[in-house]
Amino acid sequence: MGQGVERNLRWIPVHEMLAASSPWIAVLVLFNRANFGLDGAIQLAGLHYLWVVVFEVPSGWMSDRLGRVPTLRFAAASWLVGFLCLIVGNDSFLIIAAGMACIALGYAALSGTDVTLHFDTLETLGLEDEYPDRQSSVSSRGRVAAAVAAVSGGAIGLIDIRLTFVAAFALALAQLVVGFQLVEPPRADNATADPFRRQIAACLGHLRNGPLAWIFAYGIAMVVLEHVSFTLLQPWLTESLGNTADRLGATPLVSGITIAITYLVGALFARASAPLARRFGVRVVLVGLGALSAAIVTAMWASTSILIIAFVIFRSAQGAAAPVLISNAASLAVPAQHRATFLSLDSLAGRLSYGTILQVVATSVADSPERALGQLALISWALVAVTAATAAFAYRRYGSDESVR
Repeated sequence: MGQGVERNLRWIPVHEMLAASSPWIAVLVLFNRANFGLDGAIQLAGLHYLWVVVFEVPSGWMSDRLGRVPTLRFAAASWLVGFLCLIVGNDSFLIIAAGMACIALGYAALSGTDVTLHFDTLETLGLEDEYPDRQSSVSSRGRVAAAVAAVSGGAIGLIDIRLTFVAAFALALAQLVVGFQLVEPPRADNATADPFRRQIAACLGHLRNGPLAWIFAYGIAMVVLEHVSFTLLQPWLTESLGNTADRLGATPLVSGITIAITYLVGALFARASAPLARRFGVRVVLVGLGALSAAIVTAMWASTSILIIAFVIFRSAQGAAAPVLISNAASLAVPAQHRATFLSLDSLAGRLSYGTILQVVATSVADSPERALGQLALISWALVAVTAATAAFAYRRYGSDESVR
């Protein structure tokens, strides 16, 4: 069995690269704004996060109960249906919303399961201490692949935005094929997930561990902070380039290039996450990444100068580095049969928070990116203040980050 599981070390990076490759991200908001206006585009983005909320915990329980590998295959199949809806949906809000729901289902199934499969694989092979550095490398490769996909999606979008969804469909198909190369790590007889309600209660019970509870709370804030600048990036770029929602010009390509550079920067941060945490401490690094995200959305609010892109390229630093540290802390402190569900609960809470925020913001912004960015900037700094204050409290009460174990 050990030799079979060892195959995962070869295929997990490939799966990560395919799962992270999302050419459609470079143009989705442009596509939705052109068809439904900025408020409609924000509403659809909010619905996406809320759909993830609906699916997050059931998919995490599925991962703990039925296995990591079947759940990853299910994620790829969900994306195939979702991208098909985007290809044929055109200006039908209902079909596009259904497609976003299927994509959300795929993300929910992937969330927590991919990193848990990696940790479980290393644990089976007696290499769990290598997880932070190995996962940093896997995440970094995924960011590089995402960068290539973003540029490709932007370039394809100059021809027809819907073609980017066709490319995404092909990548999801390849992801499904790779999913059948993965091997489920063996688990002890008592390492199977409990019935659903008992599983949720058991996972929430781990929050009695104070340092782990801080990690969980930061995970909620992270989902908001890492996405605030992304949601409005494409409308902001449209204004920065002097274009309009109806006449995009080179906006799709510039969007793809900008997102690609942010992914490459994120790849560097992913690789640096473990060394930085060892040097400065997990909490310090996480709070610093949150402050960086808040500063980026504030800069976009303050100016539409294209020069702000030099700051925007750091947008995915938090999204690349923080999950490595969060998943490592959770994997060390939470038993194998609870890990995916625990991480799913964390992601659920974060996406519920951000989805709700977007629904509220959508009611008051009309077609003004500046107004939306202002509201999101204020919310971001409030979250940074809370995470910094609670990190200081956690240090005084529990000591160093090692106490999370």
